[in-house]
Amino acid sequence: MRPVRHRPTGWNTWDFRGFNRLVYLHRGRTVIAIRFAVWDETVPARAAPPDPEHRKIGRLYDEFRWEDVTRLGPHAPLGLPARLEFKAGDVCYVMDATERGGTLRLTVTPLAKSRQRVMFLLSAPVGETPVVPSATRATFAGWRVQLAGAAWPRDYFVNVAEPYALAAAGQPATVTLRRVRGQQPASRRAKKTPVPLLGQGALAEAPQAMMTAVTWNTLYDTRRQLVSTPVSRDWCQDWRGVLVFCWDTFLLGAMTACAAPELARLNFETVSAAIDELGFVPNYYMAHGAASRDRSMPPLGSYMIWKTLRAAPDRAWLSGMYPRLVRWHSFWMKRRAGHGNGLLAWGSDNVAYEFPQIVPYNGQPQFTRQAAIYESGLDNSPLFDDAAFNERSATLELDDIALNSFYALDCESLAGIAELLGRRADAARFRRAHRRMAARINELLWDEEHGIYCNRHWDGRLSRRWAPTSFFPLIAGVAPPARAARMVRDHLLNPNEFWGEFVIPSIARHDPAYKDNDYWRGRIWGPLNFLVAEGLRRYRFDAEAAQLACKSLSLFMRNWRSDGGVYENYNAETGQGGDVWNAARLYHWGGLLAFIAIQELIDVEPAGFLRVGSIDFPSAAVRNVRIGNDLYDVVLAAGVHVRRNGRRLLDSTTRAIIRIPLPLREGVGGGSPGTPLPSRKGLGGGSQRGSHDAVEITAPGAGELRWHCEPRRARLLRLADGLTCQPVIHGRSAIYRW
Repeated sequence: MRPVRHRPTGWNTWDFRGFNRLVYLHRGRTVIAIRFAVWDETVPARAAPPDPEHRKIGRLYDEFRWEDVTRLGPHAPLGLPARLEFKAGDVCYVMDATERGGTLRLTVTPLAKSRQRVMFLLSAPVGETPVVPSATRATFAGWRVQLAGAAWPRDYFVNVAEPYALAAAGQPATVTLRRVRGQQPASRRAKKTPVPLLGQGALAEAPQAMMTAVTWNTLYDTRRQLVSTPVSRDWCQDWRGVLVFCWDTFLLGAMTACAAPELARLNFETVSAAIDELGFVPNYYMAHGAASRDRSMPPLGSYMIWKTLRAAPDRAWLSGMYPRLVRWHSFWMKRRAGHGNGLLAWGSDNVAYEFPQIVPYNGQPQFTRQAAIYESGLDNSPLFDDAAFNERSATLELDDIALNSFYALDCESLAGIAELLGRRADAARFRRAHRRMAARINELLWDEEHGIYCNRHWDGRLSRRWAPTSFFPLIAGVAPPARAARMVRDHLLNPNEFWGEFVIPSIARHDPAYKDNDYWRGRIWGPLNFLVAEGLRRYRFDAEAAQLACKSLSLFMRNWRSDGGVYENYNAETGQGGDVWNAARLYHWGGLLAFIAIQELIDVEPAGFLRVGSIDFPSAAVRNVRIGNDLYDVVLAAGVHVRRNGRRLLDSTTRAIIRIPLPLREGVGGGSPGTPLPSRKGLGGGSQRGSHDAVEITAPGAGELRWHCEPRRARLLRLADGLTCQPVIHGRSAIYRW
């Protein structure tokens, strides 16, 4: 397998050291970099005792962190434009950056009167000296630099090392950088103006807010030559390099694909690149070389990749990813089936490596109980409070419901990919493995007395500590329908356990640890809500999924509108994100709370459907949803209205949930999702649960659906009660009435 390499060209905020750094890459190589800063001469000199800075009057604000951000503005997925509001001391500013044909235009404007001065510093190439023919023009590293509202220093100077330009006190300033003819060429592929994902009605601002925490965190690892979207630019600065976490990045990819599929794919490639090096995806993977060589993280990669490509598969790309995903899949049964009953437990191998900087957090980086808990992604969850670490098996002595559900889900997803790629033997093998794991989960991890799935101690005790992980068997299609219904009714919707105004807490509300309000001990997390929602929709708990979507969106937007935060986690009693120190303010997977709501209007279900519409969600619209090569607009009002690439596709006179079956044929890359496709009859091999010919519709009463398509390709419509409805052909539309 060839090593993954990304070689982007263009301007972007690629540098992890601050949001104020703009870098031009040419095929992944840094050509030129500029950063903006603010100089304040009115700050007095530091008092005694003296330090190396004591001779300096004033302060240069040039290392901006997320705490300096007052409002995230829009940012293109892999470049510019970008807009940001920030503060230097007590003064607020707005930054606007655009690129056109490789030319950067950067403007910084103060939003209040002050004596501070905007500065532009040329950061790279280091040591390059600009040629300055006038106060507002220069040539630097083969680029023309034009200033407006600022000038190169001639009669006012600041003690900094890099070449700089300075604005007048309290005034806006603009710098334009344009390549000198004959210097670094632009990308051969012309950049298209990005079409943003937009929301209206109940979804107003939500898609934009979701994506800002993604695009402002997208960085470039110059050492490994990889583009990725770490959880937080700040965390990368703390660890001195681009830092990729496992399940965080896979979840990010699924969330991002509806707006920026190229960025989603780059993230999938980056987080999977470590498989070639280690044989699995590590917990963390750092640009300076550090990786958790002893442990992995929740195996959600195959599912998230399959979810993003199920409607319009890219066979060539999947062919490259498939061997890596299979190799990671084999890791679990080889290394985490220590109890011998066919179930898996989280673990940490006795692999020697040293990472002194993490010693304050963990006495040694591997082969400990805490390191095994870290593999779960639930760093301090009460689920593991009384779980011992077994050094013989290198695992916790606890068969985990989340891990075993993820493994079953991985089997099913790999079976779908294998079938698409024509690997029938692999597909059959993964389906058998899914059935075996489902049987073990239902036999050993179901608590009949309480009606819930749970963890099992190796001494046979079923754990009485319940978390949203108890509902993960629904994602993988493991739970029998009666058990699923009992769990949802008696536990998920129980306000003494998981339901309430703010949902879903990371441990049941009646658990003693819930009151801790500390990280995974009681707080609300976007990934848990998202994974539960996936399971609810798979089992057709559509009303409950809509409630969860509404509650998740409300929680997300109240924080976004209050302080511009997209939080790592949230208080389950107050809904606040910023009430504790360990809830990062701009952490991308907080956007999953908004993504769940977007999914109410349109989503790809990996079990085999393109689903549009909702019955219980408030009136809303979402526009420019990317699925494959198509753009979808969905309007949810009194009815459901869907357009694809600007043309009408579906119109329903009443609220409805419409599930359109997706094809899965050997050697076929799929078609336009939403277009009726030929029957699966005679294709051979198995099919994923739910893949069939009839369109499914759930509606609260009588109605009419118009499908604007070729009449000869019209399908049967199946109602929720099992009855079917034949289309009436009218012109180029198929009309269904029920």
